[in-house]
Amino acid sequence: MKLKLLIMLLILTFLLNGCNKEENIYPLEFFQINNVKIENLELDNINKIIEEKTIDKERSVFIFTDNENSEFKGGINLNGKSYYIGQVSMENTPEDLMGIEEIQVFGKKAVKIYGTLGANYAQAFYWFVEEKPEEAIIQIDGNTVEIDLDSDGKNEVVATTGTIPETRIYMLKEGKIVVSDINKSIGAKSVSLHDEGKKLFEVYFEPNKPEQYVFYKDSFIKK
Repeated sequence: MKLKLLIMLLILTFLLNGCNKEENIYPLEFFQINNVKIENLELDNINKIIEEKTIDKERSVFIFTDNENSEFKGGINLNGKSYYIGQVSMENTPEDLMGIEEIQVFGKKAVKIYGTLGANYAQAFYWFVEEKPEEAIIQIDGNTVEIDLDSDGKNEVVATTGTIPETRIYMLKEGKIVVSDINKSIGAKSVSLHDEGKKLFEVYFEPNKPEQYVFYKDSFIKK
């Protein structure tokens, strides 16, 4: 009896997987990400503040250059102390490719500090200003877009890197920020956010054969 039940379960699993593939439904794998480790910043090391945004009387964020080189770096002021968060952008970055924005993401108040570290190498830091300092900052590679993919009123982050686009989705699950590498999860050669308004992704499994997919319940579904 147990053997028959096991065989039936295996057949059912096979049929379900076959239906998913036939209907172009691809579950996404998600993994928890790590927070950025911040360091104490000595004000004597700051050469010039390029841009600064004040959140309130206790908190601010800024982009600066130091006394070592001309790279643009990021810092935060929190309760009278200054912290270094990492390199924001390379030297001579055009103004429109670097900056600071106040946004809402994952249902939280955040500050986005973005820049570029080279050709086709954009990146962004997100500082969740209400969180503890050691749990407050994440760093994401790629061109980032904040968009409510699952229509729950909270923005997720879509990040795309490379000339052959690789795209990741960052979202909040059970209080933790997790990420899915869409290309690896679904076995696609290229994935990019094609239409922000319609939340459509353009996917290539084969050259010259674009397909359109949407995100739904942790899966990619063909339109």
